[in-house]
Amino acid sequence: MKTWNPLRPLTLTAALLATLTLTAPASAQDTAMPAAERAMLRSAQGEYLLDDGRTLRVHVGVRRLAVALDERPLETWRAEGSELLVSPDGTRRVRLFRNGDGSVDRVAFETDRAALH
Repeated sequence: MKTWNPLRPLTLTAALLATLTLTAPASAQDTAMPAAERAMLRSAQGEYLLDDGRTLRVHVGVRRLAVALDERPLETWRAEGSELLVSPDGTRRVRLFRNGDGSVDRVAFETDRAALH
């Protein structure tokens, strides 16, 4: 005859939570950026005309942030907060300037001088 163990329901609950954590999308597991900042980044998606006439495209997906200049293919970048996007090599940056309502008014594309040579 089996006796009831009071720890068994806790063990099952812990196993269920561990399973859900392992199968959750990476974006749900990533707590590095608060949800409000992620929402602000999503509002930055679109095409922008730079001061020098080039076109900058920003794509914000669930698991990927990508930037393309002119007709080049999208390249995965990283967000340093909701106002700054940085290239993988760290030499290029896109600064987002927002209106009072939080929408992106304009962007600035910055390049390190060493990357120009």
